[in-house]
Amino acid sequence: MNKPSLAERRLELISRCAEERAELADAVLALRPSNALGHPVAGFVVGHKKAVLASAAAMLGVMLARRKTIAALAGTVMTGMSMARNVLGVVRQFRR
Repeated sequence: MNKPSLAERRLELISRCAEERAELADAVLALRPSNALGHPVAGFVVGHKKAVLASAAAMLGVMLARRKTIAALAGTVMTGMSMARNVLGVVRQFRR
């Protein structure tokens, strides 16, 4: 029985530790909430909840303060939705 030398055992341990570190880094990265969602925007929202909620609340406050803005916004959204439906109908015809 040949025993490996101290230098060989050291190299083997270093390589095994490097593999374990890489596996652990991948496992920790997969556990982060921003990566679990799989979308960069969702990851940003999860990471910056307070800022996102504060900006949404500010926008809602401004919209409620100016009711004319809400009516204009609703009209714009409805027009955009009807345009999107028309475009999707044309796209469907071309896909056939």
